[in-house]
Amino acid sequence: MNEQRCDEALIVLNVPPNLDETIVDWLLAREGASGFTSFPVFGHSTSHDGLSAAEQVSGRQRRQQFQIQICQDAVDTFIDDARLAFGNAGVHFWVLPLYSGGHLRGTEP
Repeated sequence: MNEQRCDEALIVLNVPPNLDETIVDWLLAREGASGFTSFPVFGHSTSHDGLSAAEQVSGRQRRQQFQIQICQDAVDTFIDDARLAFGNAGVHFWVLPLYSGGHLRGTEP
């Protein structure tokens, strides 16, 4: 069953690991925040800008990824706010339409 109350999107942020706690605090402080998911990932790119020698050799860069489920009408404001707060911090983002989401709850007989 779909528990959405609005048309939703999934915002994905890939951030440098040193921003992890800062992004967590920023997301938790946002008005209307209902939660998010975060986990470590590796970024891969043909661009070597900002990569250490070891990252260039391994072909990957450690990142922290955040996934935020949000109403589509709030996406532009979220991205604008993130750009103001972290515009020069090496944050990469993308936005995906969210077809469905919610909590799985068992039914009682």
